Amino acid sequence: MKKWWFLFLLIPLICLAQEDEKKLRETIERFLQKSLPSKSWQLKDMKYVFDNLVGLYVVALKLKEGEEEKPVLLYVSRKMDFIIVGKIYDAKTGEELSKGHYVNLMGEPPSLKRGIDLKGLNLRGPVLGQGEMVILMSSPHCPHCRELVPQLIKKVKEKPNFSLYYKGVFFGKDHTLEGLIECVRQKKPELFWDFLLQCYTLSQEKAIDWLSKRLGKGFIEGCKEEELSEALRRDDIEVKEKIRINGIPAVIFKGKVYEGTNAILQVLFGGKN
Repeated sequence: MKKWWFLFLLIPLICLAQEDEKKLRETIERFLQKSLPSKSWQLKDMKYVFDNLVGLYVVALKLKEGEEEKPVLLYVSRKMDFIIVGKIYDAKTGEELSKGHYVNLMGEPPSLKRGIDLKGLNLRGPVLGQGEMVILMSSPHCPHCRELVPQLIKKVKEKPNFSLYYKGVFFGKDHTLEGLIECVRQKKPELFWDFLLQCYTLSQEKAIDWLSKRLGKGFIEGCKEEELSEALRRDDIEVKEKIRINGIPAVIFKGKVYEGTNAILQVLFGGKN
């Protein structure tokens, strides 16, 4: 008799878990369809768990496009109305929890280092430093990029052993900063890296104010030309379709693509800091 009572209790729990998984998958698919620049990715091998420590669903999955697979980790609120993309840390210890979350669900992620043919890439100045070529692909709206780019600019200025190139990537729907960065690149190249640093350290409003104080509001108003937008689109398409990065920030160094802050700092400077 006890066995039957156990089964009566277990069946509703199984049904509830199946409903949660279905709703979670639908939520993730809807989010990916709206946020990914390419629409040909296929969701593969999704696994999840509700982590009581962080109070969120931890969702690990792989996105597949052709022969490429991209490991992805997302955090979803209990009601499935919010999705967090990025790393989570223990506030008390500073320990990163995200890598452990992914490994526990999916095992070690594949290496993101791969070769790239540099022939035919459209490289535009101004160049920071003088040395081995590094091509940075980034957006000031990307949180991880905002962590990396100021460090990268500072290190190259201190020890200009690299020739640093910048390629902008569209991230999100507001491209105001990207347009101004391109405008400064073409019209005031001597201010390019200084303004880029402001875009990655200040809010959008303060970065625009910084530029306005130096070049005037008239300069900013004149940065809405179609050729500027076309140059931005060409860079974005080249990064996403020819170089085919999986995520930003990313760099090309010695003919290979490296993605993620830690991987980039490690290959360029031998450490995280």
